[in-house]
Amino acid sequence: MNFTPRCYRAIEGGKASFARFGHSHVATAHLILGLLELQGGVAVNVLLKFGISIGVVEHFLSIRRSSAADAPTQDGSPIGKSADVAFKRAEAAAQKLGHTYVGTEHLLIGITIEETGEAADLFASLHIDRKAVGFEVFKEIAPKELWAQPPTHEIN
Repeated sequence: MNFTPRCYRAIEGGKASFARFGHSHVATAHLILGLLELQGGVAVNVLLKFGISIGVVEHFLSIRRSSAADAPTQDGSPIGKSADVAFKRAEAAAQKLGHTYVGTEHLLIGITIEETGEAADLFASLHIDRKAVGFEVFKEIAPKELWAQPPTHEIN
């Protein structure tokens, strides 16, 4: 399944930010920053609706250390394990919704499924239910008849 050009730009934005904060790899919070830097679209609008802005994420990342448990994958890329899992979950979410592409909205759903790690800690530090963020994205992109059954966080 193909990632959209905007989704790739968000990922590249996340990649560009990890070294700036002295981190060893790209984690899901870096991907959220990459999403926000796009300044528009479903994912950005949902994040802003919950009060998650570039400044908020930059502050979080500036006081956060890289997690050894989320070390980069074995292929030598700077992508941490949680970010890699978020990509796979984003792809699975797109497939479940019958979409033929992975967009920024799917990426945000993939990120919100994470129960531990940087994005989960970001949401917790802001007292934001990560599942509520994911469901808000789902409501924006899913057909209304699916709303009665919100997506489970069992997407692998």
